Amino acid sequence: MILDTVGELGRVYGLGDVIYIGGSLIPHGGHNILEPAAHGKAIIVGNQMFNFKDIHALFRNRSAVVTVANGAELTKETLRLFADDAERARLERETLAIINENKGASKKSATILVDMLAAYETRRAQRAQERISAHRVRATQKVANFQTYFIDLVHDKEVHGVARRLIMGVFYAFSLIYEQLVNLKLAMYRWGWFKKEQLPCFVISLGNVTVGGTGKTPTAQHLARAIHAMGYRAAILNRGYRAKWRGAVGIVSDGHALKMDAETAGDEAFMLAKHLPDVPVLIGPHRAVTGRYAIEHFGAQVAILDDGYQHWQLERDMDILLVDAVNVFGNGYLLPRGTLREPLSHINRADVCLMTKVDQAAPGAIEYIWETFRSYNQDGLIMESIHQPRQFVRLSDWFEDIAAGGVPVTEMEGRKVLAVSAIGNPASFEQTLADLGVEMVESMRYPDHHDYGERDMAEVLYRAETLGVEAIVITEKDAVKVPGDVVRAKWRIPMYVLSVEVTLQKGQEVFFETLKEQLAAKLGKQCTI
Repeated sequence: MILDTVGELGRVYGLGDVIYIGGSLIPHGGHNILEPAAHGKAIIVGNQMFNFKDIHALFRNRSAVVTVANGAELTKETLRLFADDAERARLERETLAIINENKGASKKSATILVDMLAAYETRRAQRAQERISAHRVRATQKVANFQTYFIDLVHDKEVHGVARRLIMGVFYAFSLIYEQLVNLKLAMYRWGWFKKEQLPCFVISLGNVTVGGTGKTPTAQHLARAIHAMGYRAAILNRGYRAKWRGAVGIVSDGHALKMDAETAGDEAFMLAKHLPDVPVLIGPHRAVTGRYAIEHFGAQVAILDDGYQHWQLERDMDILLVDAVNVFGNGYLLPRGTLREPLSHINRADVCLMTKVDQAAPGAIEYIWETFRSYNQDGLIMESIHQPRQFVRLSDWFEDIAAGGVPVTEMEGRKVLAVSAIGNPASFEQTLADLGVEMVESMRYPDHHDYGERDMAEVLYRAETLGVEAIVITEKDAVKVPGDVVRAKWRIPMYVLSVEVTLQKGQEVFFETLKEQLAAKLGKQCTI
């Protein structure tokens, strides 16, 4: 009998009477004796057992194994054992005795390893907590208006004070009305009363059920690159939030050159176009319109809807729901009382649930997301990702070339910095800096999508000088909104952009296999580009 599959040999040992350990007569080295010994078999080995010399010595000293020097001796000893039932039985008893005497060694080793790992993780968690506590900084909200006051209110899980309770009571009443309207609108699409349009390409939607940052834009970048690498022509369709441009179809990038700046296109669309020079990026309120334009003018085969989970007007082939593992489902209330865009039961539409920033999740958060998703969606794939810091790039270098080299993240450890951000989840950005060992003296928070002016940047520089920091650190989303004159100015304190990329982890293999199968089924074999 010849076996050619890895992992079968251990199960087949039990069928033999005499076991010869292959590879032991040549310098390759033999297999482990313990496997056939566990079956209580008479064992023959060659004299090349250097890779298991301690085990071989144990069996040889107990006369529990027959050692041969060449093929002739192997033949002789094999025939002898088949003819001598008593000797074969003795060898079988001795091998089993050795196994029984040493039984539990793996368990003991595993126990020691578990204890060591637990101690290491405890020390690691303590060091991380000490580092975060040591770097706990004063976060200042730099623009105070009704918008920021409203954002603070809806993010609170508990409301204190009579005035706030009254306001939130009114918001809660409106959230009940909002919930009914959302359910009614979705039902209209399901019943066919509202028309859904279709595109002659593969449509992927990326979105979430909460307002705020969950990592949609960097995930869209990662997905577009992966699809491009598969040989398909992809285009990204963005709604152009906070864009100055108005019209049906706006071309931020044609896949060769940028056609708009950040102010015209909006920060997210511009950042996508800057990161993806080979992928067309379009903005417009109606994705069916921008999608048809991408197909007709750029030959798009795959349309990626950035922030498209609620864009029910367009049929899609795959719905990817992003859930922030740091800010799980907000405070559990719908708008305007909370941050949910639609009821949690609507996650049953998702084909994929992607948990983002799992490395920053609080204990129990990942399990809670799994349980919540599975309670509404039994079939969807669950995947995890992290936002991996790559490097710190000087703002002027980043502005000229987004792929420019920078300072390794390890070199910023211990340096005093001022963090500045205008993103949906500034706490995650600040935690990333703390995890890198950066000493944050202060964090200046601006409202999400805030357009920086020269006055804002002058205030940032003044604050940095007052605090005596060594550097100012911003996100890539902030970098696209810094005025050009400020970028080109010679700052006394350097400003760095923290370059971060999404890294898919658990579940990515199944996801990409599924994606490849579905793309091939709808579009045929990969094209050559």
